[in-house]
Amino acid sequence: MDSTQKPSPPAKKPFEVPLSLPLARKAAQGSPVQLPPVTAPSLEGLSITVPAPERITAQQIQERFQDLARAHATERMRLRTERIAWGDEVLLNLVGYSNGKLIPFSVRADVWVPLAPAPLLPGLYEQLVGHLPGETVLADILLSQDYPVEALRGQPARFAVQIQAAREVKFPDPASPEFLKAFGRGDTVEAATNSVLKELERETVALLRLQAQEMVLNEVAARTQVDIPEALVDEEIRRRWGSSEGRAVTELKFTEKQQEESLQTWLKDEPTRAAVRHRLRIGLALSAICARDGLTLTQAKVQEVLKAEAAALGIPLEQAAASLREEPHQFARIEQAAWHLMAVEYVMSKAQVRFAGA
Repeated sequence: MDSTQKPSPPAKKPFEVPLSLPLARKAAQGSPVQLPPVTAPSLEGLSITVPAPERITAQQIQERFQDLARAHATERMRLRTERIAWGDEVLLNLVGYSNGKLIPFSVRADVWVPLAPAPLLPGLYEQLVGHLPGETVLADILLSQDYPVEALRGQPARFAVQIQAAREVKFPDPASPEFLKAFGRGDTVEAATNSVLKELERETVALLRLQAQEMVLNEVAARTQVDIPEALVDEEIRRRWGSSEGRAVTELKFTEKQQEESLQTWLKDEPTRAAVRHRLRIGLALSAICARDGLTLTQAKVQEVLKAEAAALGIPLEQAAASLREEPHQFARIEQAAWHLMAVEYVMSKAQVRFAGA
């Protein structure tokens, strides 16, 4: 063998991580964190009263009826030479800026939206009417006075909107026998509308239960004495960004600098930090309660979460279980969700819940 010949480089192992990962993927994977010590709060005298819900309005019923009727509408993709009309549905990429800075949480990729009034973004979708699929529109608007980011309320904003595709949607006559039969909610418009109302009432009951749970957990958090390190808040926000807007900015091929700007808007948004800090406090409290009271995770609870996951994905339970066996980090996520569910159910069993007006 020629001693001057260089040996071939070793074959790359399949599990080796590339030297450069997208910022969003790095963020979503997370970094090791040190959790602060916490003493489990007392559950004695845990009592809340859930306020009575607001009455269901005619507009809410009409909007839900329309949402349900959408499955029975006909649609036609618009040609690249066809102008978009009000009421169409459009496939968009969009990003917003205000005062020269990226608007937090404004980046969206590959999202279908109807061309209808958007209360938080008045005038945005109206400006897409008359444009062609494939065009990019720069739309200038004033953000609403109740925009989620308080500092931007009423401020001028510019949205870059890339219209990828559009489709014309025609809803059936709600009074036609053919539609009512397919809709399956009664033989008359009145009967179908009443069915929609009953559905909204059932959802209201479910939402009241969720509100009760949130109020109980808020009380548990208020009883929990723990200092939440800002580094822990940063890490949690990075993970959330990486699995949501981070993916969008990656798909839209933002530069590293632009991706970092997107992440920084999340990290610097004080309401986001406060919400994350609160959820971390609840999580730490539940973990401490489980340890103090000797709770152990059961296989039945893991199966419950796994079934819900499979149902949400629309896949058989066996397929979901097989996927978890191949991806240990996904199983850890399911196990963590099962722990949380079990802890919440335990805390709720210790609380006295009243519903006003019941």
